[in-house]
Amino acid sequence: MKILLINANKDHKHNFKSHLLYKINSTPILVLQQIAAITPEKHSVKLIDDYHDPPNYDADVDIVGISTVTPSASRAYEIADEFRKRGKTVVLGGHHPSAVPKEAKPHADSIVIGEAENTWPHLLKDFEKGKLKPYYKSESPVDPSIIPEPRRDLLRVKSLFSPVVTSRGCPYYCSFCAIAHLYGRKYRPRPVEDIIREIEKIPRRFIVFVHDSSLTIDREYAKAFLKAMIPLKKKFITWGSAPILQNDDELLKLSRKAGCMVWGIGFESISQKSLRKDAEKKYAVESYQTLVKKIHKYGMNVHGAFVFGFDNDTVDIFDKTLEAVYELDIDSMEFNILTPFPITRLFHKLEKEKRILTYDWNKYDLHHVVFQPANMTPEELFNGVKKISKKFYSPQKTLLRITSNIFKRKQLLTVFATWSINFQMSRFHVEYSYF
Repeated sequence: MKILLINANKDHKHNFKSHLLYKINSTPILVLQQIAAITPEKHSVKLIDDYHDPPNYDADVDIVGISTVTPSASRAYEIADEFRKRGKTVVLGGHHPSAVPKEAKPHADSIVIGEAENTWPHLLKDFEKGKLKPYYKSESPVDPSIIPEPRRDLLRVKSLFSPVVTSRGCPYYCSFCAIAHLYGRKYRPRPVEDIIREIEKIPRRFIVFVHDSSLTIDREYAKAFLKAMIPLKKKFITWGSAPILQNDDELLKLSRKAGCMVWGIGFESISQKSLRKDAEKKYAVESYQTLVKKIHKYGMNVHGAFVFGFDNDTVDIFDKTLEAVYELDIDSMEFNILTPFPITRLFHKLEKEKRILTYDWNKYDLHHVVFQPANMTPEELFNGVKKISKKFYSPQKTLLRITSNIFKRKQLLTVFATWSINFQMSRFHVEYSYF
């Protein structure tokens, strides 16, 4: 069969600028390459990333698979409807259809819910027999040892950063995060030798570990993996847990030797009350300074993520956060508006309290206010995040951070990675900032 796989994207510009921006993207999409890898070899597969290439609705294909996250759901439905008008069989999958399969079903012939390694091959067999089922859901979590190497050869536009996944699942179960809700609370790391073999085949020097909640959930696994990474001489960006990184110098030393340039840290909030009661994190805000200094001491940068709109947040949280970020000397930042993605505990809580303001999925992108905050108006939440985003990512501040990095870190590749993240985040937080 001829199979077309499409990554739906809310920002589908399809021009030279989008091609160029994708090139320096530090968080490229991996899902379609993984789906292509579990497709039996007898079928031909073509990939399209809607971010930079438009779908060809008149393509000669037997089946169209579309993957989407929540903010791109409307775009995915639009693409699916156009193909179905032309008599094509359409399958929808990804985070959003997995969260709300009944909503997605009118736009597709079949829905893949959750992980696809155990279901996609069966779906294709059923389709060949003319017995396609409306829904496909894996009966148990996927064994991480069967996660295949992605089909990177099918990408038309390749980013400077090659994405790699090391695990599935997350034990932390944060109320606002979809990872544990979709992939389960059992942490399932891939065999170290499988990941190393995959990375050895990647010609790019820059790696970014994507879809992992944290590389540090299992410390001994993380250390074994980092030791195996050292001979590869790659440079990479990854996410880690604040309390583990703060208290494990051996892990930090190994990560530096292995090629880590940037640690992503979910700080979540500068308010201890919000951190404990809303973000459900047990570490202390006072520990942030020690953590950032320690990562810097080992020659690596910090990419911090903060969330605004928790029930214990008040309007003074914005200025306090910006002041703290400058004091902490964090190298790049995400200023995200709390977003209740479907399937999360937060979504069900706010829906029960009748605080969801809109079900327009386009606005579920971390930069719109889609619920009624407890201690401020939606406008105050939006404007507060917008204000500090513009200040942090002003041309002057961004240039100062990059210049400072050159002298502090003295590692040009680390500086380049941080520039790429700063550039990408500034577009998310400033260029695309609207209410």
